[in-house]
Amino acid sequence: MLHTRVENNIINGDNKNVSISGKKSLQAGFSIIEVSLVVSIVFILLGLITVNLFKFQHKSQLSSILNSFLADYKEQQIKAMVGDTQGAGTISNYGVHIETSSYTLFQNTYGTANFSVSLPSSLQMSTTFPSSQVIFTAGSGALTSFTSGQNTITLKDTVDGSQKVITINRYGVVSGVN
Repeated sequence: MLHTRVENNIINGDNKNVSISGKKSLQAGFSIIEVSLVVSIVFILLGLITVNLFKFQHKSQLSSILNSFLADYKEQQIKAMVGDTQGAGTISNYGVHIETSSYTLFQNTYGTANFSVSLPSSLQMSTTFPSSQVIFTAGSGALTSFTSGQNTITLKDTVDGSQKVITINRYGVVSGVN
């Protein structure tokens, strides 16, 4: 009877998973080549995703610092326009002093009693304004000294080279961010 069952399976073409004993053998699973191919593809995709996340992080960091700087810049201008005295008793100018790794918010003149904001180590700041300062006139908020061509502030990411250039007009208004 054993021979008959095996012979019938061979004759009917069902000889794939039949052993000599006449019982079906269970050979399920993946070969080592299939497993290593899938693992390799997963690692390649993981590498591509990681690289793209780092790019996104740098763009996000640049945008975040840009927005913070613009908020601080506008706050200084508003303080000058409304005549905020901050307890000093006299109305004074307000401004922003720009350095490579930080910017400083000041009242009246740039000195020791200021508020400094440090930039992340991958970002640098530069400006074409004279003395690296933007000073707003008390009452109007316009710039105290304006020279055409010397009216930009640049934020640059040193890792990927991307940058944002802020252009300011004579009235202290941000006229463009590129």
